[in-house]
Amino acid sequence: MPKQESSPLVDAAAAFDAELAVYARLGELFLKTPLTTLKHLERANQTLGEIADSEQRLQDNGKRLIEALSGARQRQEQLSADVVGHAPTVQARNARLRELMTIMGELAADVAKLNTLVTSPNGDQATSPTADPGEVSTAALALSDRAEQLAGTAREAEFEELATQAHALHQRLKVIGTKLQKAAGN
Repeated sequence: MPKQESSPLVDAAAAFDAELAVYARLGELFLKTPLTTLKHLERANQTLGEIADSEQRLQDNGKRLIEALSGARQRQEQLSADVVGHAPTVQARNARLRELMTIMGELAADVAKLNTLVTSPNGDQATSPTADPGEVSTAALALSDRAEQLAGTAREAEFEELATQAHALHQRLKVIGTKLQKAAGN
């Protein structure tokens, strides 16, 4: 697991934990110190003073821990409010993308219909004998215009990937429509 970055909460908790360990060590030492000699009593009194100092540091570190926890809670609450506030924007973008994807799907279905019209019954890509090149050209150019409009709309809505796909479809359809138009003699 990667090392956690330092934060006021982590620093305050670590300082409190470290001081708590000092306090526990001093408390155990004080309780286990024999009281049979003058030196032992002096050592117990000295340890008692160190315990009092440690208690003050614990209190100070506890205050910093509470302040850090309060600050973290406030940041979390603000972030939560920001997330809730941003959710409608994401929902609106999703709805707009669905609309544009529906238009793209309809366009793709119409291109598939045109492809079926120009494909011969045996599956060759040669123009079907029943398909009029002028009619197919007009349909391809109309689909090209729709793809170009979709590309512009997608670009305005800042959906660049969809805009690029629609623009590529526009270009392919325009080339096909123009070639068929020339073949039809128009």
